[in-house]
Amino acid sequence: MAVSGISDGVTQALRMAINGIDARQQAIAGNIANVDTPGYLARQVTFEESLAQAIAGGDPTGAGVTVRHSLAPTRLNGNNVNIDFEMLAQKENALRQRLVVQALNAKYALLRTAITGQ
Repeated sequence: MAVSGISDGVTQALRMAINGIDARQQAIAGNIANVDTPGYLARQVTFEESLAQAIAGGDPTGAGVTVRHSLAPTRLNGNNVNIDFEMLAQKENALRQRLVVQALNAKYALLRTAITGQ
């Protein structure tokens, strides 16, 4: 939820990035939890291209998150979760989340400095 007068395009873009990163984290957690579930197809989340297009169009809030099933080959039990890939994706996603949260905190710190003069 944007606060009128406080939220700008950068803040909106960072918030949408956090939404996408959160959706990806949920998908990764689900994939890891179902690594041995017969017939389970890994979920993959994409949002970066949609966010880039929304930013270019001037409205970051128009970005969408897409969740798809992986088309990777399945094992004999019909499951296609690759635990090595998921563990790496989890680490990468955590780093992206940290970066976006730091950027959002820096944005708010600038705003706080502008308001208080300190």
